[in-house]
Amino acid sequence: MLIRSMFKQNRSWILGYSVGTSVYLFFLAAIFPSIQETGIIEAKLESLPPELLEVFQIDATMAMDNLLNLLSSNYYGLIFYVLAVLFALTFASKLLAKPVDSGEIMLYMAAPISRLTYVLSTFVILIIAVVLFVGLNGLSLMAADLLFDLQIDYTILWMLQLNGALVLLVLGVVAYMLASLFDDSSKSYMVTGGIFTFFLMVNIINGVSEQFEWLGNISFFSLFDAPSIMREEFGGVHFIWLIGLLILFSVLSFMRFTRKDLTI
Repeated sequence: MLIRSMFKQNRSWILGYSVGTSVYLFFLAAIFPSIQETGIIEAKLESLPPELLEVFQIDATMAMDNLLNLLSSNYYGLIFYVLAVLFALTFASKLLAKPVDSGEIMLYMAAPISRLTYVLSTFVILIIAVVLFVGLNGLSLMAADLLFDLQIDYTILWMLQLNGALVLLVLGVVAYMLASLFDDSSKSYMVTGGIFTFFLMVNIINGVSEQFEWLGNISFFSLFDAPSIMREEFGGVHFIWLIGLLILFSVLSFMRFTRKDLTI
């Protein structure tokens, strides 16, 4: 009952991310053949400075070879990073920060619903939201492939979705854990957003020069490497790290929330 109620309250933003991104991917896939035929984008990419292409992980020689190559440097680059940050912030805000700030969470506790049940239910909502997000993204590209014969490699496609799903889950639980540290939703939003923006900037700076490559080790976003997946050079180490971080921050979220003072 609690999960169903939570989903009804949050389905607008969940479907907004899922359907909105899927429609974008479908239309980009639909116009890809005509874009590829003109060669305009490929020519413009080759005219850009190599340093700029490196920052956004764009291989100008391969970007227009197939749809997934284009997406790996387009949607599955900076666009996905920003969407992932917004998605995580929305989740933590809607399911924890604002309910605590408004006192709504005390109504759940008085139901009575245990803190453990509440946290587990919010994490189930996170899983549902992520599955819808990456699932509809993948299905929209498969539908475009069937309609426009784009010759998409489904193995690579779903590896991208799996990697993206793990990143979304990790950012979601990190945002949730950080939100549990504050009673003010606006302060929680600002601090969490600031931390994620820092990681995002670190990931961009990492691509500017080899001198800054070590910075990639402290950014969550370095664990989502679409170009490596496209080159089939992506090992299981990134997945292990993401799963480990997911478990760690989930446990920290449980521990913090069960000890949090919820008095109004």
